[in-house]
Formats: sequence, structure tokens, C-alpha cells
Amino acid sequence: MRNQYRGFTTVNLSRPGQRRVFVLLILGTALIFSIAGAFAMFQAKNSMQTSDLSKVTSHLSDKTLVMLIGGEVPYLQEHVQAYGIEKMVSRLIFEMATSIDFRDPRTFLGRELPLFALFDTEIDVASSDVDYTSIPIESPPPPELEKEILKGMQGSESSNDEESLPDAELRQGANTKHVLIYNTHFWESYLPELGETNPGKASDVDKNVTQISKYMAKQLEKMGVGAMTVQRKYTWNSSYAKSRKMVQSVMKQNDDLQYLIDIHRDSLPRNKTTIKGKDGKTYARLAFVVGGSSKNYEKNLKLARYLHNRVNQIFPGLSRAVVIKKRTNGNNGEYNQSLSPNSTLVEVGGVGNNFEEAYRSVDILAKVLTERVLDATPVMGQPQKP
Repeated sequence: MRNQYRGFTTVNLSRPGQRRVFVLLILGTALIFSIAGAFAMFQAKNSMQTSDLSKVTSHLSDKTLVMLIGGEVPYLQEHVQAYGIEKMVSRLIFEMATSIDFRDPRTFLGRELPLFALFDTEIDVASSDVDYTSIPIESPPPPELEKEILKGMQGSESSNDEESLPDAELRQGANTKHVLIYNTHFWESYLPELGETNPGKASDVDKNVTQISKYMAKQLEKMGVGAMTVQRKYTWNSSYAKSRKMVQSVMKQNDDLQYLIDIHRDSLPRNKTTIKGKDGKTYARLAFVVGGSSKNYEKNLKLARYLHNRVNQIFPGLSRAVVIKKRTNGNNGEYNQSLSPNSTLVEVGGVGNNFEEAYRSVDILAKVLTERVLDATPVMGQPQKP
């Protein structure tokens, strides 16, 4: 029953029916908020990757991070008190907004001069002609290719099924599969193969570095090393997180896999990525990238050094360098190399090379990797214990 009292409407809830409606209204509202909250948490859990968080924290200085953590860790609280909460908040907002650290002058120039970020990469070992202008560069595919990839993903029934096994190709020959070859940036291709001259167009959904992976797997099998390739289409955004799930799904079903090889194509021009052999033929030069933020960093670095040095023993200068990239200024810094202590990312040539030049180089790389695998694998096919 409604009553008017000094301009306000009052409702009499003394009747059972009215009380029931009021209670149901409150419960319904609470249920709606609960469902909305649960949905938001589910979305955050599935969309928020470690790599996404690292993109934020990588822009913060170590002092700022210590101050943030100090709010929860008693041992560090004295640092917060000494600095002052007002300064901490203003510093945090400034660094997140500008990605500038006053103690590192490079942060003033890195965003305006993209190639300046190359100096965040460390050259571990290199051929005599290699300097910072020869460091591997990643580049996203053109927007039109992204749209083509998305269209292909929408037409695939299993494209969003993370638990399904991706398209995996097991090579006939050796039964035990020790090597998995995949391509995080599967679209990377070579200009001569596409009839293009614009470096920004060196990408293709079908004619790309996945052919290099399949070729290398065949060569390994001929030499007695079990190998397999795997591929799935996905876009540039969070590509390493997506390829990680792809590799993990294959590893779950193949316990013998020890070596993970992620094949890429560099964005550098032909004069930086080509070398002529004694046979008069041209080869696509190699480069090995090690994730400095991986938990297996030391072991993966040891593997990359071995491959680089042995390749250059066979063909001096074929391997340009071993470079280390830590998680900073947009670098992934991990490159899925925490999945195995025998992981490496190898750049096979650049935009100006072609498949034949890449195949010639992969022949040598496969030979070197075969030596490594067979030396570490007993006759019975089981890996040696450390």
C-alpha cells in the first residue's frame, strides 16, 4: 500500500505478498551482479597472459617495482616510507604513461627511434662482420594478411579449441620423435617467392617458413633423428602465448620430444642475410635468438653457442650470431624456451632470400643438430640422464 508523506512515497511492506516481491527483487539483483562478476573473472583468466602483464611491468624501473611490492612485504616497507607515498604514486603514473626511466637515457629515445631498441639485445657470439645493425628484427604482418588469417580461423572448427591437437605432421623413419619444429610467426616468407619487392609484403598464409620446417624435418629423418612439425594459424597479437599452447599440446602426447626449434625469417635486407659458399651457390645466413628471461636460459644459451660454432666450423660465416633478448621494451624475452632446456629460435635468412638458399643452410643446420641429438641419445633411443 502506497502513501504520500511530505512529498515522498512510502510503501507498506507489512503484507506477505509485498514482502515476497521485495525479497525476490533483492535476490534477483544480487544474482545478476554475481553472474556478471563471475563472467568478468572468467574473461580475465582466459585473456590475461603473463606476457600481457610483462608488457606493463617491463616499462617500470626496479625502484618503482620495489616500492610497489613494499606495500605488501614488511621487509621492504621502510623503502616505501623513505621515499614517500606521494612520490611513489606520481612516479608510478609517470613511468606507466611515458615508459621513461630517468636513470636510463635510452628510454627517452627508444620510442621515437625504433631501431634504438636493438641495443637492448646482447650479442653473445658473432661472425666477424656482425654488429648491432645485423641483429634480427621482428615485424608484424601487414593488416590485410591479419584479416586473411582471421577469416581462415573463423572457418576452422578447431581454431578456438585449445585442447585439440594441432595439425601435426610426423615424419616416417625414426620411430622416436626427439625434435619438434614449429613456427611462431608462420606467415613469414621471402620476397622472391611471392614476386614482391616491398619488404613489408614478405608474408603469406600458405607460402612461408612452414615449408622450411617440413624440409628440415625430412632431412633429420634421413639422418636418423625422429622429427615432427606442427602448425596452427593465429594472429600476431600474443603469438608466442598461442604457439606455446600449441607446442604444449603436442608435448603432452609425445614424451620423447627434447628439442624445440622455432624457425623464423628475419626482416633484414638481403645483403645482411646472404653468403656465398665455395661451391659458388648462395646461402641464407642463420642467427640464433636466446630468451634471456627463460628459466632455461643457461642451457639454451649453451645449445645456441654449440649450433653457431659448429655451423661456422663447417661453413665459416653461415651463422651470423647468437643474440640474447631479455623481456624489455616489447621483447618477448622468453620465446617459449622455458618448455625445454634444448630450445632455440633460429632466423633462416631475411626478406630477400628464397627457399633454395634457405634449404641449403638448413641442410647444414640439420647435420649439426643430428650430431648433437645422437651424441646425447643412447642406441636404445632413450635420452641419457644428466
